[in-house]
Amino acid sequence: MSNTFGGFTTTSPLSALSHNALNDLASNCVRDYFGPTCQTVFDCLITQGPSTLSQLMIKIRTRCKRDINPERSRLVEQMTPLSQRRSRANLNLTRGNEEKGFIVNISAVRAALIVLLQHSLVKAQLPPKADGTASSTTAIDGKNVKFQYTVELERAVHLQRFPRYVEYARKTYKEEGAAIVEELLVHGRMTSHEVVKCSTECVGRYLSDDVSDEEKLVLAQKIIDAFKTMVDDGFLEIVDPIGRAPVNEQEEYDGNEKPEEKLMEEDADDDDVFMDGGDKIDTALQSILKAQKYKKSFIQGAVWRVDYKMFHASLRSIYLGRLVTERYNVKVPFSGAIVSAALKFTASKEFSPMFKMKSATEDERQRFLEEKTVFTPNDVMNFLPQTILGELKNKAGGARTNLSSLLTTMAQFNYPPTIVEVEEAQGHPDGGKFEIATRQLLSYLKGRILHQVVKDHYGDVGARICSILEAKGYMEGDTVAENAMVPAKDARELLHQLYKANYISMLYLQQSKQHNPATASYLWCVDKKRIHNTVLMNVCRALYNIRLRRQHEVEVGKEWIERAKFADDTDENHSEADKANYNRFCQGLERIDNASI
Repeated sequence: MSNTFGGFTTTSPLSALSHNALNDLASNCVRDYFGPTCQTVFDCLITQGPSTLSQLMIKIRTRCKRDINPERSRLVEQMTPLSQRRSRANLNLTRGNEEKGFIVNISAVRAALIVLLQHSLVKAQLPPKADGTASSTTAIDGKNVKFQYTVELERAVHLQRFPRYVEYARKTYKEEGAAIVEELLVHGRMTSHEVVKCSTECVGRYLSDDVSDEEKLVLAQKIIDAFKTMVDDGFLEIVDPIGRAPVNEQEEYDGNEKPEEKLMEEDADDDDVFMDGGDKIDTALQSILKAQKYKKSFIQGAVWRVDYKMFHASLRSIYLGRLVTERYNVKVPFSGAIVSAALKFTASKEFSPMFKMKSATEDERQRFLEEKTVFTPNDVMNFLPQTILGELKNKAGGARTNLSSLLTTMAQFNYPPTIVEVEEAQGHPDGGKFEIATRQLLSYLKGRILHQVVKDHYGDVGARICSILEAKGYMEGDTVAENAMVPAKDARELLHQLYKANYISMLYLQQSKQHNPATASYLWCVDKKRIHNTVLMNVCRALYNIRLRRQHEVEVGKEWIERAKFADDTDENHSEADKANYNRFCQGLERIDNASI
């Protein structure tokens, strides 16, 4: 019987030996999306830190290249080549095949770096000066520049959140916004014309297989409008193209890069992209993008990518709004919706270019940073649902007065604090200034998550012990048992289990110089930073295992997937038994997908 687990490889030759769960999860996401070669380069940058291309090659070849002695080379030279075009047989220089991440060719490493740079998983930086400060283009003076490459670990971990970003864009900006986000996530970075072109084709395929040119132009106009709205809202950000210096520094970089370090040539002019003869659709798209209405948003030569931080902040506002609704909606109606709207407004202030354009002078920029999280009732009205805004308008006093009153009431809540009243609402021309207590809300939410995690693993008593230690600090085992109202024997067992799982800490105090364990004092406590890190690593490990399970299911179910592709051409999937088995296989994958995102 064959081993179904045989040949299932999930790590690269340079995977970290410390088995940090966060690094493992990021590495697996890169392998799942971009393949084993990119994973090898990504793992090399994680283990080695910021490195140049030559440093990467030395490290990768050290781990991937086979040890070759003269006798082996002599035997291979005497073999008959497999191809008639070759004069002699070639020796395989790697320890394994490329499907398992073994590479020694510089072209493969360079191609992997290009892919990682394109998707912003690796950042190219100028080398530091001798005194440790960052280099500037004026300090290069015509010398060859070797760029250093650094991993963006947080962005790699967010790869698994991409389906949520597409779904959020669909709810907020309909199918046009979802197509824009999906195309940008697939391609990494795109010019304005590429975004509109690919998104139009994507929505056209979704609507119908046969779309006329007139319908494509109407659809393209809708996509351009959605594109502009998303740019103004801060969900898409402009970046410098790969292989180019920043726009204001390009001239000083001209011709200074080493040929082996320059990964990509200058991009073609955006006006010529996708232009094929006299294609009237491309010509129409170019004319629309150059219209006065879109000139400020779609700068010529601009390259766009998804701002994952804005999506993360928007999703977080929804979850914190649900938390406030659960806690205070009985006392204050619409409390959760108000908190969500305020958090969306503060996220827009941070990421939207519309707010940054208003801060022209240095004083205005400084004031903007100081009041980045402050808002008035007028600011959040545009972010409230229309039904709630309508109810507030229909009440006596109008929307602003009623919203200011609700915010003042919410500022009195203490567990957890939700709103901070920065300037008193009474007599204020804008109805007062307020601020969301984001840190306190997140701390409260983390506390509930930690309590539930410990409760799921060690029961009510274990969760109670952690809460007691967190509230009272260092305590002896008997005191913990007394406060938790459990026998001392059970308390000691749970304390050692929690200590072994890294949820609590122990302080060992010796009363004499002999260090006799019988006379020592053992004090238990909860270190918040330690328990938060433990839960984070456990969650990352669980997500990593779920992804491995899905990848293994796909590997085992390759036959089902291939048969489904040709289901209309063959009769294999026409039987009821085959259909039932295939449906069970798809349901299993769907459950794993739902659990992982």
